[in-house]
Amino acid sequence: MTTSPSEALPEGVLRVETLGYRGKRYELPIFDAASPVVLTPQPLSGEAKEALRVTSAGSLVVRDLHTVFDARHFAEARRPLSLGCLSADELRVFARPGAVRLLDMPIKMPDLAEVRLPRALSQFAGAIQRVLDAEVQLNPHHADYHAYLTIDQRWVAPGTLHREAPCHVDGFQGARWNPKCRTNHSYTVSDVLPTAYYVQPFHLEALDERLHDFFWEMNAQVADTNEAHRWQPQDAELTMMDCYCVHRGVENQTGAPVFRTWLRLSFEERRRIFDRLGNAHNPLFDYDWPMVDRDIEQLGLRAFREGGDPSLSVFPWQGLDGKPLPPGAPKTSPRLRRA
Repeated sequence: MTTSPSEALPEGVLRVETLGYRGKRYELPIFDAASPVVLTPQPLSGEAKEALRVTSAGSLVVRDLHTVFDARHFAEARRPLSLGCLSADELRVFARPGAVRLLDMPIKMPDLAEVRLPRALSQFAGAIQRVLDAEVQLNPHHADYHAYLTIDQRWVAPGTLHREAPCHVDGFQGARWNPKCRTNHSYTVSDVLPTAYYVQPFHLEALDERLHDFFWEMNAQVADTNEAHRWQPQDAELTMMDCYCVHRGVENQTGAPVFRTWLRLSFEERRRIFDRLGNAHNPLFDYDWPMVDRDIEQLGLRAFREGGDPSLSVFPWQGLDGKPLPPGAPKTSPRLRRA
């Protein structure tokens, strides 16, 4: 583990430690607990309340809030719920350069309504407030949930993705979770290069969670349709997805580097502790979770389909032959669309 010099960091960040395992690198900001930003949900009223009621009517994401995870729901095509776009003033603050990267840091604990942010993250308070206000209206059981914050801000080179990943969902419950827990739901927003969602049925009934990589089969089924059901929100559009919304980041196809700011706030029931090494610690709560190095790669899962396009069933850090890529090599992306 290494530490960055404090003079290069924003106010409220004491240092940034870096941690690596299995070819991955994680940045761990160490926050000062002084002068925190504390947010509490504000009930919506009037036009805002009615607008959310109308847009959420019929949403499968809202229908399945606080239900137990069931992989059969992947067979229902669904898209995220839109909560509207950040205003120009909100976006200007949200996308301000200099934000630290962090992964799945708890900012709300079960049985607490308030959110606690280290002051270094104050630029995201506006977007998070909008999430809180929607959450208390949409989820009557919001007190039962943790909320985990992820921030990623960086330059995205032409032809690359901000966050390399195959088609996937957030909050998939594999063999580790038995009995199954309540479903995950997450709110995301990015100023540019909005995430691609695949609003199509995914037939995964024949897969065995102990043996098969479900994400690789999602890749394959998206490729089967030549990405015909791809949908993207607008720039700066705040959306709510659940653990059945299959999605993936998109390549920067502008021909020039793009500076991108992306936020995710994930709500998980009290049993779902995010205990992975690389997750940031929030000094504003008193907790000491044992952290483990756990990734899908170590589970020994295999593709459901044998043969076919190898790009659909390798990890980004692997070549088409399954061997690790050399340092600095472009990561492997699944070929989801025929030329």
